[in-house]
Amino acid sequence: MNYSADIKKPERHFLPADFIITDWNSLEPYFKDLLDRKIDEEAELEKWLQDMSELESVVSEDACWRHIRMTCDTENKKLEESFTYFVMEIQPKIQPYADKLNRKLIENPSTKQLDQKKYFTYLRLVKKVLIYSVKKIFRSRRN
Repeated sequence: MNYSADIKKPERHFLPADFIITDWNSLEPYFKDLLDRKIDEEAELEKWLQDMSELESVVSEDACWRHIRMTCDTENKKLEESFTYFVMEIQPKIQPYADKLNRKLIENPSTKQLDQKKYFTYLRLVKKVLIYSVKKIFRSRRN
């Protein structure tokens, strides 16, 4: 049996291949693009979902690598600062966009045209996230 750890990153189609998250200002235009993009038909929605998935993957990978590097070298303050910067300065600014993008997906008429076998689990998860968000906001307003 031949094992290989030759892992290759998928080719990017939405973000530049050499894009690196340095700060919120470099990342925000991609979230704005997704939020502002017009979606009138199923094919446009599927392309939008692919682009959103790519953006989420890049952000997630960046956050994970910052955390891994910090925990592998706990004496390196620059690595700790990099992770802390992401958590304190970038992640909180992503969340409002994530909520708006989830709403855009669920409210778009083309969502009903998507292959339900292919997208059922994902759409169910997005709906649950939105329900949780509404409950959380409602609870915070009662207190």
